[in-house]
Amino acid sequence: MSSNHNLAQDGRAHDALHFDVYARSKTNISRLKARLPDEIVANLAREVIRRVVSKASEVENVVAAPSQNTLEKLSEALISNDELAGANLILELRSEGQSEEAIYLSHLAAAARLLGEWWEEDRIDFNKVTLGTGRIFAIMRGMRHLFEPAPIAQHKTALFASTPGEDHTLGVRMAADLFRKEGWDITLKVGLGHDALVAEIEQSNIRIIGLSIGGEHSTEALTKLVVALNINCPHVSIFVSGQNIESVQSILDLMELSGTGSDIVSAQKQLNDLWDQHATA
Repeated sequence: MSSNHNLAQDGRAHDALHFDVYARSKTNISRLKARLPDEIVANLAREVIRRVVSKASEVENVVAAPSQNTLEKLSEALISNDELAGANLILELRSEGQSEEAIYLSHLAAAARLLGEWWEEDRIDFNKVTLGTGRIFAIMRGMRHLFEPAPIAQHKTALFASTPGEDHTLGVRMAADLFRKEGWDITLKVGLGHDALVAEIEQSNIRIIGLSIGGEHSTEALTKLVVALNINCPHVSIFVSGQNIESVQSILDLMELSGTGSDIVSAQKQLNDLWDQHATA
């Protein structure tokens, strides 16, 4: 019986790991890696490791760390030729009684840290570490349904921000004003660096995030930001807009965003739909 059959058919997959989300994320990550320069891909791998490890450090005294044997087994599975070995091992851990918090915040974090150490020590190469971190990211995406989001506000609320490094902020400022006229409560963040913006969004508990980009030059910063938000704020919906968005649309399509648009009418419709989805979830 193949690993794919085990994961797709086992009823536990619908509890511990949504197979369709995992498979889609893994495929999109592979395609995105093929479209981006190696330097950007390496930076994204570092961001996954940093973010996952950082999340674990917040609860290190609450969630027990995995044994060394389990950790090495999981890490090896994540970089093996079997594309589903790591995901199937996660299901095994869940069936053995490991909580979703222990898996999400301890096991995956410890594996990410170990892969980073192996990379620094040249025990694994660039291809292996990006393979492993990509699978960790996809598993986390597939587990996002297990974590309860914060209560949603009673009125339409969103956070609009310029992508870090983006100098042209007039568009996002105008969009914020237009949405406010339509009754939305818009928090606007411009000119923030990557870490500062991620922290602001995480602390806000706002579910809908609108990001503004100016074109292809924003791709690296945007991709890194989306990766960080998906790890730190798994229940946010991310919408990306910009006047020159068509030039990078094929890359945006691989980021699993909640929507994209180049005009205010399209943005208003999509964000209203996103609000309705969150309000009725």
